[in-house]
Amino acid sequence: MGLPIKHRKTYVSHKKRWDKSTILEEAKVVEDYALKNKKEIRKIEFMLSKFKTIAKSFNSLDNANESEDAKRFIASLKAKGFLAQESNSLDDVLNITIRDILDRRLSNIVYKLKLARSPKQARQFVVHRHVRVDGKVIDSPSALISLAGEAAIEFRESSSLFDEEHPERKLAEDGLIEEVTKEIEVKDNQILDEDGKSPSDLKEESLDEEEQDEVKSN
Repeated sequence: MGLPIKHRKTYVSHKKRWDKSTILEEAKVVEDYALKNKKEIRKIEFMLSKFKTIAKSFNSLDNANESEDAKRFIASLKAKGFLAQESNSLDDVLNITIRDILDRRLSNIVYKLKLARSPKQARQFVVHRHVRVDGKVIDSPSALISLAGEAAIEFRESSSLFDEEHPERKLAEDGLIEEVTKEIEVKDNQILDEDGKSPSDLKEESLDEEEQDEVKSN
């Protein structure tokens, strides 16, 4: 027999497994980040719990924020992109959310860099080995990329997507423009006046009034 290896859990079991609001919220996260399943969320929660445990252990010390170990811990989280660059307190570590970590996934950064037109397509590009980081091909969408590594993300030279004129890359740019337009329309509809009408509704009414005036004048 080989050396027996002790397997350790890499995820935490959810305490609110059957809570409706939690189920809907996690379904939204899975959709936004094109996750394979909710087990990926559990792994991020486990990582997040470790960060908070370390931060709490430092907070139990006197002058915790002045500790060299605490400073190195905060600096490492900044380098990984989990903390904002202006954060210098251990209390900020306790405010890190699941989305803060998911934002650093390779597939999400590929989408953010406009190399794909959707999170799902970004995941596909990574799995199909089209993407490399600092010259090394990575086929794991869940790989967490540091701030330094983000600048080194590109399509590998032997990939057909390396050509900037590739149709999929053109569609990616167009798709992002359409997405921004839709977000503006949604926010626009959320802004209501005293009569419960949005700016777009008021614009349509004004156009209708102009058309009626033109008909009367004719």
